[in-house]
Amino acid sequence: MARHNRRPLPRSLWILGAISLFADLAGEMTYPLLPLFVTGVLGASPVALGLIEGFAEAIVSVMRGLTGYYSDATGHRVRWVRRGYAITFIGKIFVMAATHWSFVLCGRTLDRIGKGVRGAPRDALIAESVAFQDRGRAFGFHRGVDSLGGVGGALIAAGILAWMIGSRAVTPQDAPQFRVLFAIAAFSSSIAFFMTWLIPNTPSIQVEQRKNDFAKSTGIPFGKSFWVAMSAMVLFMLGNSSDTFLLLRALDLGESPVKCVLLYALFNATYTAASYPMGLLSDRYGRWPVLATGWAIYALSYAGFAMLGRDTAWIFWGLFGLYGVSVACTEGTARAMIVDYAPKERVASALGLFGFFQGAAVLIASVVAGILWSYGLPSISFWMGSGFAVAALAILPWVPGRVTPPPVDPVLQGSERLTSDS
Repeated sequence: MARHNRRPLPRSLWILGAISLFADLAGEMTYPLLPLFVTGVLGASPVALGLIEGFAEAIVSVMRGLTGYYSDATGHRVRWVRRGYAITFIGKIFVMAATHWSFVLCGRTLDRIGKGVRGAPRDALIAESVAFQDRGRAFGFHRGVDSLGGVGGALIAAGILAWMIGSRAVTPQDAPQFRVLFAIAAFSSSIAFFMTWLIPNTPSIQVEQRKNDFAKSTGIPFGKSFWVAMSAMVLFMLGNSSDTFLLLRALDLGESPVKCVLLYALFNATYTAASYPMGLLSDRYGRWPVLATGWAIYALSYAGFAMLGRDTAWIFWGLFGLYGVSVACTEGTARAMIVDYAPKERVASALGLFGFFQGAAVLIASVVAGILWSYGLPSISFWMGSGFAVAALAILPWVPGRVTPPPVDPVLQGSERLTSDS
């Protein structure tokens, strides 16, 4: 591949990254605590946990599909992003006030609705902000900054847990401590929402152009290459249950609540460190080699989670680190690939469609994992995850080849194209 003279990332991409940092700081303060809160404080079963996470992901998938379509159809991007962060903030308040697992379900549902509303339009903004040759780099940068918030959130959660609870098991009497953490998370989420007003306005003529381009492209199919790529990635996701089950696995094998959250911080740290380099590699050598590497590492890490026992629990540190690298290989690269194969007039629609199938797959995987857990078979859920990753690797010979980059528009490449909606 010919070398590409890379330009600095646009300012608005940094703004989107900062917004995601605060949002993920809030999300990852809450997320690793949910297994402890739902099962330890509220006394619910792993099935309830699987239902909460699975239903939340299903909501994300539906909303991604809808808002991706409407973002293209209306020509607007940032107004959807802004609404999404507002809804997520409201969801954080519901979780903070929960006295029964059904309230957590409502809060997580609102949280995930917000994520679904903002996801595809935001990713479309990222894709439109840079030249084709920098697309993987842009997505890798955004995922890296996003997960950096996850590191901070998990470390804050671990510190407060260590101070308030220590190494003992969580009990219903610990509810006030959890509410303090959830209140801090809600505050961070509010910062993310207010920062969405920092993105500059888009001229109305550009919004109208998006609408017109979308209307003219509605009869154009996504194409065989798009659907083959989509099928391979969704097959992999069918084994990718909610990450809360990784934390539950650590708890079941005797790890303390604080150590579980630190393990999750390690996962986010390796995810952060590897995301940008993996994005660069996908631009240089192609999306599929990076995705395949991620799937292979995922298969190894999940097989490790399946085989762990109480006498080998120290291996958790290496497995969580490996898992973070696998996610760095797949998250940003998958989004960049979907944009590569999608018609440029329907980028948000394609990303929304990908989010829909991705969420549906995670719902299936999470519900199955919860059921297996309730029957005392947690290892089987991890073997299934590893098996689906291997199956996705097995169909690589049939996936489409590298996308040919379009001619670079020197005007667009030299300008900061990522702007907001008026």
